[in-house]
Amino acid sequence: MVEQKSPIDEPKKENKFEEQQPLRHPLAAVKIVGKQIKINKQLYQVLVDKQEALDTELLSEKYDPYLDQYDYIVGDVSSEHLRLKGFFKDKVQTAIDRKEQTIADYLMEYCNPGGGYFILQLVSPVHHYRNTKFKRRTSVTRYKKQTVSNNKTATFKKYKKSASRIKKPKTVTVKKAQANNHTFVIKKRKGSN
Repeated sequence: MVEQKSPIDEPKKENKFEEQQPLRHPLAAVKIVGKQIKINKQLYQVLVDKQEALDTELLSEKYDPYLDQYDYIVGDVSSEHLRLKGFFKDKVQTAIDRKEQTIADYLMEYCNPGGGYFILQLVSPVHHYRNTKFKRRTSVTRYKKQTVSNNKTATFKKYKKSASRIKKPKTVTVKKAQANNHTFVIKKRKGSN
């Protein structure tokens, strides 16, 4: 007879994904006060909390200080895993998929349908935006202002134009002609027959 091994006799294989992953950043200090939540030093207002997805313990583990720069934080829960994504206000000049207007699209396309999610809005920002309008670069001029020792500007001085390294072939005028009120010149390279 052939011996059959039962599944009980086999050693169990370890699942690496079930182990708790090490933290790559310190735990965030999360405190709920009414409809507001304080994460580290930033105060957020809870706009939406579908299916009571906002869990302070899970949020403190998953919150990364990198998310401090965003005006909105969207968290969705799927299979007891929290995923956080940040969004800016619409006035900030950034990629379109990082703006406030795309939060609904993100929830429809990337989040688990029927799963719980929450949206936090930054109430007291610590960060400030740079000027949101681009300044176009003016064309480069060939003039440079000279400065005098007592910070008065003097006259403009022209830059020296550097000679090109590519030598142009030397040509000689062979024939000048005029036909139908048009003048043209036929040139021939020097040294060629």
